[in-house]
Amino acid sequence: MPAADQKTSNQERYKHNSNQRDQVTNFLHEEHILVGVEAASWQEVLTLLANQLYKSGYVRESYLQAVQDREHQFPTGLRTAEVAVALPHTEKEHVLKPAVAIAILKHPVIFGEMGTEDQTVPVEIVFMLSIRDPDEQVIWLSRLVSTFQLKGFLSLLKSSPDAAAGYQHLLDALEFIRLAEEED
Repeated sequence: MPAADQKTSNQERYKHNSNQRDQVTNFLHEEHILVGVEAASWQEVLTLLANQLYKSGYVRESYLQAVQDREHQFPTGLRTAEVAVALPHTEKEHVLKPAVAIAILKHPVIFGEMGTEDQTVPVEIVFMLSIRDPDEQVIWLSRLVSTFQLKGFLSLLKSSPDAAAGYQHLLDALEFIRLAEEED
């Protein structure tokens, strides 16, 4: 490849990588990561996260009720090899700006298990998505599920001493996934 073409190709790759990193950091904010959360129910966890998003201007007042209604109808608890998680989300009309809010629970909370009508799962980490673009929502769900498959990631996230550490663990895992996707 001629040097000029190689330079253009490298610039395009850098711009693409930079855009992907910016997209991740636009969705993730340290103030939306709650560590050591004590909650008695999944409803309480969703209320804490939704209130955090609402107070910071990311969702409409209707968001909490919509996400709880959707969780009743389509449970999002997910068993993984390490730590069970939940991925609550709802329709775009309840969202103002995209974000992912995370609650790392002190003790597991029972959620309905994804894909079942009557099974439950003791969830330790909740990833609440507030995303307007349905395609972006699918991308984020896929990214998160990919991070859940990284050996040791969820255990490391679960042991985060504070929001800053949790934020960095998640950024590192998402960057690892992004780089792995580029190699494919």
